[in-house]
Amino acid sequence: MKWYFSPQLPGQVETEVTQRDQFSNDEVQLSETIVRESIQNSLDAAIDDPSNIKVSFRWLDKTNGLDPVFFKEIFAEQLKHAKEAGLDLDKIDFESPSALVIEDFGTKGLTGSISEKDDDNFSDFWRRHGKSHKTGKSRGRWGLGKLVYSTTSQIGAFFGATYRAGDTGIHVMGQTVLNLRTVDGKEYPPHGFFADTIGEDIYSEIPVPLKDSSLVNKFTNQFSLNRKDTTGLSVIIPFPNPDFSIAAMIGVAIENYFYPIITKQLILEFDGTEINNTNIRELAHKYATESIKDIDQIFDFIEEAHSIKEKDLLVLKPSWADDAVLGEDDFETEDLEIIRKKFTSEQLVGLRLPVTVKLKDGTQLDTFFSVFIKRPNELTKGTDLYVRGGLTLPGEAKFRERKALGAMIADDEVICSFLGDAENAAHTLWISSAEKVRRNYIKPGKIVKVIKNSIVQLYDMLAEVVDEVDEEALRSFFWMDEPEGTKAKKKQKKTPIVIPKPPEPRPKDFYISETDDGFSIVSAKDANPERFPQTITVQAAYDVATGNPFKKYNPMDFKLGKNGGLNISMTTDSAKILSNKENLIRLEIKKLPFKLNVTGFDVNRDLKIKLLKEG
Repeated sequence: MKWYFSPQLPGQVETEVTQRDQFSNDEVQLSETIVRESIQNSLDAAIDDPSNIKVSFRWLDKTNGLDPVFFKEIFAEQLKHAKEAGLDLDKIDFESPSALVIEDFGTKGLTGSISEKDDDNFSDFWRRHGKSHKTGKSRGRWGLGKLVYSTTSQIGAFFGATYRAGDTGIHVMGQTVLNLRTVDGKEYPPHGFFADTIGEDIYSEIPVPLKDSSLVNKFTNQFSLNRKDTTGLSVIIPFPNPDFSIAAMIGVAIENYFYPIITKQLILEFDGTEINNTNIRELAHKYATESIKDIDQIFDFIEEAHSIKEKDLLVLKPSWADDAVLGEDDFETEDLEIIRKKFTSEQLVGLRLPVTVKLKDGTQLDTFFSVFIKRPNELTKGTDLYVRGGLTLPGEAKFRERKALGAMIADDEVICSFLGDAENAAHTLWISSAEKVRRNYIKPGKIVKVIKNSIVQLYDMLAEVVDEVDEEALRSFFWMDEPEGTKAKKKQKKTPIVIPKPPEPRPKDFYISETDDGFSIVSAKDANPERFPQTITVQAAYDVATGNPFKKYNPMDFKLGKNGGLNISMTTDSAKILSNKENLIRLEIKKLPFKLNVTGFDVNRDLKIKLLKEG
């Protein structure tokens, strides 16, 4: 019944769907991913005003009118493929069908052509895997997120119904994503469709939405879709994961989306329980106390940061990011004193930090992000938030023992596009060496790191305070009556703790700096000539998403030895190369001044340099 499976051609490369573990692993659960993916797609598809967006999650079963006969009919052809793909179908009870229905409102729906491939949302959603045309503030980037819908289904399938402005009806299609399998002697690739088709042969055939209006009406009625004249998308997941808990999903939704809910960009609903800016505190205390500590203080902080006017933010000069560190030297003395006083007096500190990103064609784009920090008195645990276009990235949290509230907010179109390309597939953290950001920008790693570390560096700079010993602090707990006639002791003044000044750091002998396609090592101006000659080893490696880049060095990346494709130059007569091979250069530096230049590295990759001294 309307299922379309195109066989694997002999000359095609076999491809398995291996990305499912990106949405269900030790760091992120499937119940969290289905919530995050559904909501972020709806935020991306906002018509105009994001405050009109609502996303609802409904669970249906036989008591809601789901017809076992209808379910058996629509899955008759698909089940043979699901079984051959290795799915356990014995636990599925077709006499008691169930479905999870996710609908958004205030969105455009899946725009674009329904009958041919283009670069719009309809084709991206139904006809592409691992590729997306989302840019700017769009939360999704990988083109993999929709994989969570089929992964959530016990039979590996889902349906979608979309209505767009100007349409005369609803467009309904379905998709199943299964492992490679052999059915009736033919091999089949992962994706199959519940759809009609157009085209004359296997080379021109393309699945399109159902044309049978009576079948479309059955879908609308069976799943109680609110799509008759309301633009947006409805996703139906048959036989959803039975371990899902509504209470847990509400908690996940609040944990991940309290920022857009508090700031009136989003309303959520789970089986009739609505979450909006007026009741989110109450529901957070009910469903999210395990994941969000200090709920009231955090929500107060977000409301205050959101309401602050742009003119009240301290704007730094673009040069602040040149050294990749937010430090005291980036502020005027007077401004630094003001924000320190605000921080110590429990007031909100807000900064606007301009940055410049450079596209591969050489175009430079000026953009910015904002950081906020506050240290309320009654705070049990520090919390730092990282928000891109309303989407929070929980994997970036790094405050740990720091007892304060911090937020990095990126709303500008340019910075949202940049950070979106740096995100992992689950949208939980930014990776400075992510393939997309390297493909689209020149030297992006430095900017990603600057943004990721800005809140922590701001906290560390502002939190330099001297504590005092208060000898009266425990007086109400430990005391005794003094004998009569005893002369009262003179109250002693509070004695400040004297923190010894740390020893002056040993002057550096060398400075390492990045160039457009390599690095340079230069002797410091105040380097002591008496410490020369000396021998050093320079180690280089391309940065990696996880792990130690030096341990993961691959000779296929580059070689510093002969015929390695790199250009090595030094100041004349100042040093001698003792050896250079793979990613190591061993040098004997005879005298000052000294300079080493190494160029020819891949400009699309971030370089890590380590300098080791001998003796």
